[in-house]
Amino acid sequence: MLEDQSVEEIIHNINQRQISIKEVMEYYLDRIEKFNPDLNAIVLLKDRGDLIKEAIYKDNSTQSEKTLDGIPIAIKDLSDVVGIKTTYGYPGTKDYFPKKNSLFVERLIKSGAIIIGKTNTAELAYGSQTTNRLFGSTYNPYNISKTAGGSSGGAAAAVSSGMLPLADGSDMMGSVRNPAAYCNLYGFRPTPGLIPEKRVEPSNIECPLLSTLGGIAKTPDDLGLFLDAVAGRDSRDPFSFDLNAKFSET
Repeated sequence: MLEDQSVEEIIHNINQRQISIKEVMEYYLDRIEKFNPDLNAIVLLKDRGDLIKEAIYKDNSTQSEKTLDGIPIAIKDLSDVVGIKTTYGYPGTKDYFPKKNSLFVERLIKSGAIIIGKTNTAELAYGSQTTNRLFGSTYNPYNISKTAGGSSGGAAAAVSSGMLPLADGSDMMGSVRNPAAYCNLYGFRPTPGLIPEKRVEPSNIECPLLSTLGGIAKTPDDLGLFLDAVAGRDSRDPFSFDLNAKFSET
């Protein structure tokens, strides 16, 4: 039903009432049920019934059209989502429940996206393979005997297999670009600060920022929609900045 549609087309069809958000949600949850046991890309997933209820609520709400309205997204298990654990793939934080959403997660929710769970990561995001002691390894959709890369391998495998329409990632030395390439996707590592985040940085601000949030998608246009939803200055991130353009319009 949706396998050949871009994110922009899905959103257009939702806004035109040609498809319901409930149907979109059911489609991706069915894909997760089918493919995730072999790929191990999504490691924390909200209750199916609760997600269907959230989708129905959005269908019945009268609200203005939003950038990612009704699009289900799972967040890399390094960033915080209220109501879902943030484990970093590390046994020492396996029971950590955050009290606030990460800054870009706030923006995704405001853009209309539905957060459905977490994608697998290399333990503490260190490494070019996606494996950790809590959830194990993520495998490549093209050959499950091969790696999906890392450290955002869960995100890449989920998008490549059609379990998610797009996903976030984080990148210091290739952690978005590497798995995107392994899984035949587009991965973008923006200039640090384009996507705001709460940081613990050295007091010497001349030290370069190495890590940044980024995105993974099947097409540049889909990636542009994600970036438009999350990019821009936030007063809580002193390194963040605005961009006087939209990725979806370039």
